[in-house]
Amino acid sequence: MAHEGKRDWTDEERVQRMVKSYAVRYDNEFWKSLDSLTGSGTRETVADFGCGPGLLLVDIANKYSAKVAIGVDESKEMLAQADTFLKERTNLESFELVQVNLDTEEIPVEPDSIDYAFSGFMLHEVASPSVFVSQVRRHIRSQGLFVVYDFISGNEAAFVKTMSEHGMSEEQARKRYPHMCKHSAIDIEEILQTSGFQDCRMIAIDEIRAVVVGIKR
Repeated sequence: MAHEGKRDWTDEERVQRMVKSYAVRYDNEFWKSLDSLTGSGTRETVADFGCGPGLLLVDIANKYSAKVAIGVDESKEMLAQADTFLKERTNLESFELVQVNLDTEEIPVEPDSIDYAFSGFMLHEVASPSVFVSQVRRHIRSQGLFVVYDFISGNEAAFVKTMSEHGMSEEQARKRYPHMCKHSAIDIEEILQTSGFQDCRMIAIDEIRAVVVGIKR
């Protein structure tokens, strides 16, 4: 069976839809929740695992005055757009974009090299969330943060309503709910804890989204 979530990651039209919908997916409520959980300050090296077209990576690089940014994604089309945005919209000393299948390949990033790692709407896509999170942890420095932002389970009606308001048919939204809303916020927090992260905290933004943060001690 084809992976429903991955089927159009190489489609240029999908890339541009993600660019256009960025402000909806990463809205003011998301940023307020993120600030509440992570605070401010400088993070020298930031990374986005599942970076898509790169707009979130741009924003966290600028927000935390990063010197280095790393974007990891399976789609070369997404990474090409990320390359453009990082060049145009940041003053980074350097950045690295890595194409890798997060289900089957090791992430070719130096261990213990990242101060702040992020993964948005990605945890539900990977075949083994615990393996993915454990692999990410290896690349984070001691005292570094990992932020997971994802859809959460528990309210199919709210998910269908929200997706319908943003142009997805009700039929397609109901079809995607089991795939996109696999975990509760507590599930995500537990995945981070069992993968070795400590001091995990979470905020449910609304009935279908949550931000979860863990620290590598």
